[in-house]
Amino acid sequence: MNAMDAGKNAMNAMDAGKNAMNAMDARKNAERTLGRAACTLRAMAYLILLVAAAGLTAGKGDESEQCSVYLAESSTDHVLGSFAGKSFQRDELIGSSDAVVQAFDLRYHNRNEDKKHAVMLENFLSTCWSADSNGGGNEAEDVISAVGGPCFSSAGHVGMINAVIYQPATLLKTDTDLLASGYDETTSPGRGAFTLHHNLTLIAVDKITAGSEIFLDFGAEYSGYEDTTKANIDDYRKMDEAIEKMLVFFNKHAENIGEKAADEVYQFMKNDVLDLTAEARAPAARSLLPPTYHGLQEIIDKGGSALVTYPSVVKDVDWLKNNAYCQDNLVVGVSEIEHAGRGAFTKRDMKKGEVVAPMPLVALNYGRKALAIEQYLNEAGEEVDSDDSSEDFDEDGVTKKVKTQQMLNYMLEHPKSSVLFFPAGPLVPYINHGGQEANVKMIWSTKPWSHVKATQSVPVEELSGVGSVDFILELVATRPIKKGEEILLDYGESWAKAWKKHTDEWKKNKNKVTLSSAMVLNEKYHSTNNAEPFPPSSEDGSGFGNGNVALQCLLLYDEDKVERRRNEDGTRTKVYPWIPHPANANRLKTDSAIRSINRGGCRIVERSGDDTSGYRYVVQPESNPDILVKNVPQSAIRFVDLPYRSPHHDETAFRHPIGFPDTIFPAAWKDLPDGHEDRDEL
Repeated sequence: MNAMDAGKNAMNAMDAGKNAMNAMDARKNAERTLGRAACTLRAMAYLILLVAAAGLTAGKGDESEQCSVYLAESSTDHVLGSFAGKSFQRDELIGSSDAVVQAFDLRYHNRNEDKKHAVMLENFLSTCWSADSNGGGNEAEDVISAVGGPCFSSAGHVGMINAVIYQPATLLKTDTDLLASGYDETTSPGRGAFTLHHNLTLIAVDKITAGSEIFLDFGAEYSGYEDTTKANIDDYRKMDEAIEKMLVFFNKHAENIGEKAADEVYQFMKNDVLDLTAEARAPAARSLLPPTYHGLQEIIDKGGSALVTYPSVVKDVDWLKNNAYCQDNLVVGVSEIEHAGRGAFTKRDMKKGEVVAPMPLVALNYGRKALAIEQYLNEAGEEVDSDDSSEDFDEDGVTKKVKTQQMLNYMLEHPKSSVLFFPAGPLVPYINHGGQEANVKMIWSTKPWSHVKATQSVPVEELSGVGSVDFILELVATRPIKKGEEILLDYGESWAKAWKKHTDEWKKNKNKVTLSSAMVLNEKYHSTNNAEPFPPSSEDGSGFGNGNVALQCLLLYDEDKVERRRNEDGTRTKVYPWIPHPANANRLKTDSAIRSINRGGCRIVERSGDDTSGYRYVVQPESNPDILVKNVPQSAIRFVDLPYRSPHHDETAFRHPIGFPDTIFPAAWKDLPDGHEDRDEL
């Protein structure tokens, strides 16, 4: 038995040896196979990297060619809407930076007009933004801002806000590009002729997928944020979070507890729990939930409760390419035309006949009259108020003086019409006069969703009530235009003659302004090239400037982190640290120190830091001189023009509207008789 066992063991040993040999061979074969596979994988990885690199390069090229934001009819109503041509991440800027055209005290200067005139004026003003959104509020007592591009054409929606005006872009703007070009505001005949308010743009406050409509926050009061009968943006976001948690619960427990019990739990959550947690907002929140828990997954799959409620807010990008207008064909730069300020340049090659920019119009009835600024001056040159609307207002030693708002320069006008039209297209305010060198022209919209033909027969007195969706002109290329070319429009012969007359008189009179504006002083301390630090007020006896400007700070401080500084007289002063964001963020989480609401007069007390680490300041707010704010960055300290002292208010500034071509101007809008007075005298 032992021999037999030994034999078996030997046989087993031989088998084990064979198996070991086979295993070794298999291992070698596997190693060879894996080696070949590794080589193949490395080669594939190399190819993938090459393709990826090529894709990245192509992607960059494609991105410059791809339109990022479109203009079309809104998904919510027959109004204008903006749509994303690409995906935007949270905190990503949307579209090209644009100009802001300010108008000053329009209601005051039109206070004596009749009710019909007032209604027409309010229709125009309703399309404008408050100047607090872009830093222009210090220009006058009452400032409104006419804007274009996505800031104008985007609709509002209380439940689907995904973008806001990015205030830091305008409040922290610099003018290094313009001043470095040789523009001198003290000697240029262009002083006061073009707006100095620029860099207006939108920022995404949530992820926006390609094709989605862009909705702006017009303010809680305007959009009905507190209305408990309909869901607002917080309801959508909170319920989406709740839906995700509910889905996790039912995926885990529904099968174990059974259909009936699962439904009872869901109804308990939907009714009792919501009533307890959402309180007054429970009905609006409940409307976002499906009838049964089986519908929760569908809401997640479709991108959330807002998209389920309003599925049409997302358009196919190919549809947008074929049926909408691109709003980012242009970028801003310093114009190649002397004294013109900034200009609009093509972002990509444009074919002849291609739409360079859409121009939605806003009508201002009695336009010249509405933009006129009447002043009554006494013998000392001081303005005196008069509520007398009669033409023969007269007091001893009082003279009447009439000038015109800068906004007139951006308006379209036909010589036989009393109506002015503001073209609210993307970067259109930057498009300068080209005369015979013009490379674009105006035509009426060719889009079927814009009912421009019907608008052309609307009586003059009703034009202010026409929505811009049915009031669109197209700027089309009259020849092929290369990327980087400046876009030029023929403003008309009347404009050209007026500009020549203005420049001739400027040279003859040798007009020169001695006091610098805030733009020039800010360049000293905020230049993108070589900015200087602010000196403390004690080191600058002039108070940083002149009678045209004031120093202001953008202050937000943490009231919970107060320090107390001992003064020489034994008293103590509270010192708070400057913070970039509030401790409790708002509903859109976009509150920051860099907002107009946080801007006010200030005095610099101390300075610390250097060029390398950056400068920080201790400042004293004018609104609360009993405290100090420390760690204020240099970027948050700015000069602003005092009311009515910026170049926009210059009495010698050029004023003339852009000509509305007679070839496309509707006969129904020609309400002025032949031989009427020459309005250019204004």
